[in-house]
Amino acid sequence: MLTLQRTFNIIFILVLCFVLASAFAYQIIKHEEPCPLCYLQRLSMMGISISLLMNLRFGIKAQHYGLAIVCALLGEAESLRQILLHICPQFPVFGEPVFGFDLYMWAFIVFTLSIFSCAVLLMIKGYASQVEYLPTWSGIETATFILVCLLILGNIGSTYYDCGLSACGD
Repeated sequence: MLTLQRTFNIIFILVLCFVLASAFAYQIIKHEEPCPLCYLQRLSMMGISISLLMNLRFGIKAQHYGLAIVCALLGEAESLRQILLHICPQFPVFGEPVFGFDLYMWAFIVFTLSIFSCAVLLMIKGYASQVEYLPTWSGIETATFILVCLLILGNIGSTYYDCGLSACGD
């Protein structure tokens, strides 16, 4: 059961990495600077990824899933704020829709599915043994860790490039 949980955590992290990399690529290809709420949503997705990486490194724990849920709830609030802002007709639109939805709507969907996924993984955890262990990382887990680190560094660099050391949007 532990191997199954670790596999689900890796898949979950890779899906989040795909979403982050897609947003990053969209930013570069379309030459569009993300808004401050977009940066916060990316930060929340990185928080979920780091929480799940903690499961891989320090063992599957409810606290790690709890942290991931808190990050997802923050991201969901950020994306909901952006959705509500864009309901107003005088508010400017950011970017083009992707498969019919704006990126902030996709972010809301990702955060909602993240909460659901963490809840399912918590239920699976209940069936696993409660033995504490310090797992060793396989090649795929190490590669996943490196991918998350590269995406974090890329987003830090992008944010610094767009905003400098001041608040974005100034």
